[in-house]
Amino acid sequence: MSFLKQNRIFFSVLLLCLTVFSSLQIISCNSAENLESIISSINKETQRARSLQEELLLFEGLDEDSKASVVDLEIMAEAEKNQQRFWNNILNSSQNIFLTWKTKSPESINADITRLYSHLHDICKTNNIYFQQDETKNENIFGINNQNEEKQYGFGLSSYDGFWPNFSKSEAQLLGRQSKIITNLVDFLTESSNSDHKILLIQILRESVGKEDSQHIGNDLLSTQNIRDKLVRFEGGIKTFAFQIKFKSHTSHARSFINQLIPPFLLRDLIVNRSEESTFSNSGQSAPNPFSAEKEVREQSLPIVQNVESTFNLLVEYVYQIDRDFELFMANALKGGKVDKATLAKFLESSGNSKIRSKIEKKITNREVP
Repeated sequence: MSFLKQNRIFFSVLLLCLTVFSSLQIISCNSAENLESIISSINKETQRARSLQEELLLFEGLDEDSKASVVDLEIMAEAEKNQQRFWNNILNSSQNIFLTWKTKSPESINADITRLYSHLHDICKTNNIYFQQDETKNENIFGINNQNEEKQYGFGLSSYDGFWPNFSKSEAQLLGRQSKIITNLVDFLTESSNSDHKILLIQILRESVGKEDSQHIGNDLLSTQNIRDKLVRFEGGIKTFAFQIKFKSHTSHARSFINQLIPPFLLRDLIVNRSEESTFSNSGQSAPNPFSAEKEVREQSLPIVQNVESTFNLLVEYVYQIDRDFELFMANALKGGKVDKATLAKFLESSGNSKIRSKIEKKITNREVP
């Protein structure tokens, strides 16, 4: 006992240390499971942070891509606006015969075509325009023209001068429209004429408008088999009628005629053959000949661009329909994907198609199949 009393401080310190050690040991045993859980949680968060960093790498530069996309969208909108303006100019709806045409009965169209022959003959004669038949009239032995041999020129409609088959209503409308187009071509020719030189109208060919017309069109038929590559038309896009007009005149007449071919008229081909009497001209220079007093006159070939007489064969295409449904195109392009309505509205407004915005948004919302 005396030993304990003498070493009271030592044993007190020893007891305190044992108590602290026991307490820490108990705490350590109780916290081991929590520590493992915390370490596991830290490892998971570390892996998650790394995964997020890898995903963020995929979006690196997204701001620049977004700005570039906006620029591309503006370019596309401008291209669409230019395309719309271009095809509207080609169709020229305010002067397009097919778009301004008022439906008539087949009988009324027959009467119009019957009156058309005499009308076109009169304006041609008035404007110094003659026909192929005028150049081939027979002459008798006394040199007097036989006026009874003259045949009526048909202007591509010769089969229906005094004859009218049983056309369907739709086919008759197309034939009526073609007659108006031919009238415009003849008007262009009369506007190109003058009193100095005559114009010889040789031929006007046209395409058949249907089954009945193809049976009676005869020599006025324009075969498109060899000119398909020259035409602007294509299936499901642009619809046209092709005409061929052939005339003999001076270059100035042809130039004036071509200048009047504005849309929906399109000049698709031009073949020029100089007349034999206009192929050569005197150069005005004389070659000295010591053995003869006669002058040898040199001949030079005249270029077509000069005002010489030539035969002009023109292939003319008349555009009457352009199947360009931008609304359907947009609905199909946006179907099945997420669309930002604000961006869509901006694109439609910039491209000049804001009027179809509500229809496009409705189709996108309801996922309608056009």
